[in-house]
Amino acid sequence: MNVLDRIDRIVRPIAIPNLTITLVGCQFVFWVLSLVDPTMIERGKLVWDLVIAGEVWRLGTFLLIAPTSNPIFAVFYFYIFYMMGTALEQQWGNIRYCSFIYVGILLSLIAAGIAHDQAVTGFFLEATVFLAFATYNPNFEFLLFFVLPVKIKYLAWLQAAVYVLTFIAAPMAGKMLVLASVGNYLLFFGRGLFGKGANFHRQLTWKKKQTAQAKVPRHVCHVCKIDSNTHPKMEFRYCSQCDGHFAYCEEHLRDHPHVNKNAKG
Repeated sequence: MNVLDRIDRIVRPIAIPNLTITLVGCQFVFWVLSLVDPTMIERGKLVWDLVIAGEVWRLGTFLLIAPTSNPIFAVFYFYIFYMMGTALEQQWGNIRYCSFIYVGILLSLIAAGIAHDQAVTGFFLEATVFLAFATYNPNFEFLLFFVLPVKIKYLAWLQAAVYVLTFIAAPMAGKMLVLASVGNYLLFFGRGLFGKGANFHRQLTWKKKQTAQAKVPRHVCHVCKIDSNTHPKMEFRYCSQCDGHFAYCEEHLRDHPHVNKNAKG
């Protein structure tokens, strides 16, 4: 039994059916309430020092904060997160999908605990869902700005670049959340990615070998050294009077010194 199977066994009793719908629904309600009372955003972020001080609701509310307050972009975000989450839930099944989300939450909590005095939201957990969807559907197209079609694999590479920049420039909380997000992704996809990498390396090695073999000329004139690669239309013949396997071009087939290995010079 591998690590993921063990995680599934632990998660099975607490798995939530239709988890994506539950998350999106709760996020939408929180988003509407935050429009009425914008201070809810700050009061919902995860700050471990404040949790220890008694604000325990932050352990859950940080997952409910949408990345934008703009109504148009918020609707777009809710739709995309719903689409990707439900697609992953169908791809994996409810148990494995819940394992993915729960592990992501746990790692986010640990990351926030390390940066105990800094505010954390669920952005990087949602970004991990995006990367997981892109892994299964690399050629899925988004209409960027509702106009420009872009394949999701390119957006995933952009997300990876954002991760790198965030890790370099962000405070401790950002660095820890990047590690948590990447760690969660690699836990569930690392084996397949490393397997693809090894397979790609084998294919590349085989192609190099085939290319090298293809470059070796089949025939080389023993006298002038032209070969079947540089002169593909030239006919090469082998001399039956020479000792050994020596090829000659048309010009030197009948006019060449015969090779006699037994001759004494």
